[in-house]
Amino acid sequence: MPRDVVPLSIRLLGPLTVAVAGRPIVVDTRKALAIVALVAGEGRPFARDELAAMFWPEAGDEAARGALRRTLSALRTAVGESGLVIGRTQVALDPVASTVDLAELERLATSSRPTDLEAAAALARGPFLAGFAVRDSPAFDDWQAARAVRLERTVGNILERLAAARLGGGDVGGAVEAATRRVGLDPLDELGQRRLIELLARASDRTGAIRQYRELVALFDRELGVAPLRETTELYDAIREGRIEAGPTPMGTPSGPARSRPADSTGVAASGMVPLVGRERELVTIGSAWRAAAPDGRVVLLEGEAGIGKTRLAEAVATTIRADGGIVLAARGYPGEGAIAYGPIAELLRAGLATPDGATRLEALDETARLEIGRLVDLPPPLRVTGAPAPDGASARVRLMDAIAGAFSAFATGPVPGLIWIDDLHLADDPTREALAYLCHRLDGRAVLLLLAWRREDLTPNGLATASELARLSTAESVPLRRLDRDEIAAIVRATRPGEDVGDKLVDAFAADSEGLPLYVVAALASGEPPGNAMPRGVQALLHERIASVGETAAQILSAAAVIGRSFDLATVRRTSGRSEEETVLAIEELMRRGIVRELPSVVGVSVRYDFAHGRMRDVAYEATSLARRRLLHRRTAAALRLDPSVAGQGDLTRFALIAGHEREAGRPAEAAAAFLEAAGRAEAMFANHEAIDHLGAAIALGRLDSAGAHARIGELRSRLGEYHAAIASLETAAALADRSDLPAIEIALGRVHRRRGDLHAAASHLGSALSSPDLTAALRGRALVERSVVSLRAGDLDLAGAAASEARDVAGRVGDPHLAGVAERLVGLVAQARGDLAVARVALGRSVDLAADDPDPTASIAALTALALALAAGGSVEEAVVTATGAIQACRRIGDRHLEAAVENHLADMLHEAGRPDDSMVHLKRAVALFADVGEGAPERDPGIWALAAW
Repeated sequence: MPRDVVPLSIRLLGPLTVAVAGRPIVVDTRKALAIVALVAGEGRPFARDELAAMFWPEAGDEAARGALRRTLSALRTAVGESGLVIGRTQVALDPVASTVDLAELERLATSSRPTDLEAAAALARGPFLAGFAVRDSPAFDDWQAARAVRLERTVGNILERLAAARLGGGDVGGAVEAATRRVGLDPLDELGQRRLIELLARASDRTGAIRQYRELVALFDRELGVAPLRETTELYDAIREGRIEAGPTPMGTPSGPARSRPADSTGVAASGMVPLVGRERELVTIGSAWRAAAPDGRVVLLEGEAGIGKTRLAEAVATTIRADGGIVLAARGYPGEGAIAYGPIAELLRAGLATPDGATRLEALDETARLEIGRLVDLPPPLRVTGAPAPDGASARVRLMDAIAGAFSAFATGPVPGLIWIDDLHLADDPTREALAYLCHRLDGRAVLLLLAWRREDLTPNGLATASELARLSTAESVPLRRLDRDEIAAIVRATRPGEDVGDKLVDAFAADSEGLPLYVVAALASGEPPGNAMPRGVQALLHERIASVGETAAQILSAAAVIGRSFDLATVRRTSGRSEEETVLAIEELMRRGIVRELPSVVGVSVRYDFAHGRMRDVAYEATSLARRRLLHRRTAAALRLDPSVAGQGDLTRFALIAGHEREAGRPAEAAAAFLEAAGRAEAMFANHEAIDHLGAAIALGRLDSAGAHARIGELRSRLGEYHAAIASLETAAALADRSDLPAIEIALGRVHRRRGDLHAAASHLGSALSSPDLTAALRGRALVERSVVSLRAGDLDLAGAAASEARDVAGRVGDPHLAGVAERLVGLVAQARGDLAVARVALGRSVDLAADDPDPTASIAALTALALALAAGGSVEEAVVTATGAIQACRRIGDRHLEAAVENHLADMLHEAGRPDDSMVHLKRAVALFADVGEGAPERDPGIWALAAW
């Protein structure tokens, strides 16, 4: 045997190898090898009893020791006398006659010399005991797993330090190799990923750095559902913009681990038996507002916490108004349906149609308005308007809002003011709140009282903004509800227990239990239980008891109704339950008799509708249904909504959102994702941008679709809302997940977002990537050239801007795209205006306005109008310019694009200032400043580029 060959060599890094004099040993049991690995890995002797207990835990002591003796005998035969010391009481390694690669690696890891780090990295051949396992030894399995984690940390630290050492020595390629190995150990370590991305850039591999970043984005989206940290995104931006220089620079060694990611109704008791106590002042206030609601309408904002009695008070108001001859339309928000656009609006419209002459009243609306209303609810045949809605554009949103306001006025108008009551508005969607706010601002000549009830603590940020806006109206009255005091609780208790001796002790107990919340007082009295119990459990028990009292068929119908999730109709609950029509009707009649559900006014041609008497009743019924049955019922409900869209009286906007929710709860992710995508498309078409984003996010979470396309759509929608940092994050995620052929379109979208936030360098970088792509189609090339022209114009490079605009116009002519031609003409006109050629500018911009009139992208028309207004003002036609710019502002408001609206407001302020109208100018300037303050909200820093304005 050569002198340099050690008798026993043990390799634990990678596949386990035990060799004597260079030759692997052969044994008939894996536990023999495991004993060698354990002793070598820990570097200490092991007692025989310790080994017996670890490897034969199920055997008795004598049997375990016998099995160990046979295993050690086989091991002694295979190894011989050198290297392994097998004594009477313990087993150990002879350090002189053996080597262990793990021990050598850990020794080298303590050194700071580059040669030692190189040697340690060479020893790291793979994971600890890769592919090795033994049976029936959980203790060994636990040791192996823990030791593997420790080794991974050690190797990771070695590779990090080696990368820094190589970079400091000028070996950038070697540093990339070490960093790549480090990332391979833990791909979710963002700090390691960020170092690798930077090293690739310093190695002049910009393409590789960008690819690594996008692989990171895709990995984090798939595994963690999060975007990279801001530091990583900023590094990526710097690489794209060429701000990272190639070549070695000092690279810090990490000092620690990377950052880890981390019902209001009081209907439990019969309301007729419980007096309305403590609300006398509020009744007077609301009554005065109702009497003052003619000829111009009024608004009452009813606020209070859960259980405070908002619904009970509003019911009393509605009863009084009905008794005085007023028409009452009522709707409410429902838990979990905040993503269903216009849900309560549709419910109000159905309530209006259910009035005795509702259909006749709606006939007074013109066909355009009825066509819009027909998009939200199913109208009776005589009221339906044939034909498709007008193409979506700048005026689509105002048509819809006007139609809703007109329908409400038609339904509620009468000899005395009508009442439109929306309960639990905090649960409603943003488009519903926007439609109501639109109506609240236009109550002149509408004899109606709007009663809006919500819980302020549950309002979303958008809901809080709407509440504050409405509270500032001169026609609005805020009515906050307080908790009841002890005397008022005593009045309720004595009224519901006539003839009983209600002493102070009992009243005090009810007051202490309820803490002044009317719902708890009424529920406790209805239960008949003495005060002192925990009221939430008491209410829950009461509702469970009422549900348990119904018959078997009624219980099945109740489960189906609870799964449907809101007020339900006869046809849908019948199909969901699987019962016959007669069985369903009989069961619902039983539920009505027991006060669990109630019938709602019906509309001719629409299935009869019902609702739960109390919101919590539905929750209890749902929870009482087994998971397996709930899934079955959700699947049946989705099928019912698909089979006959008219049975639930829902428009497609609501229907697909409901279908998606039911499919998800049914455990059918592919079907749910498809329905969420359909719902997102319909919400986007109605400018319900937040709801569209929610639907797309839900589809992505299900993981059964083209998530790259969904992320790209989210990015475009967030850009429209002015949420630029979030838009960029979504588009970068889309780029990371997309096929190569789809990347150019995403790069163009990224360029557009960066341009809008004022980062022209980043915009040019993304557009350059798109234009250099071999997968770029002619139509996309035209779009990229348009964006390049805009960026160049804003940067002051008129030659490049003019050349890009002209080439884009040529491309539009070749591919026959009039909308692209319109955008290109706009840029041609803007470049001509910048050069002082106003005549050419006006002609080109006039063509742009004409071509943008039917562009499905409403921002095209806004930009064309704004550009033309600037040219008109520059030529002295100030009044015509003001009219044109005002039209652009109105269009911005309809589609909800705050950045565009701010930009046009600022341009209009400049025009008026130049025309010598400083007061008018200041009005528009203040609007612009207020809008700009909102754009980019939630970003870590305010983007200075957001203040840079142009005509796009």
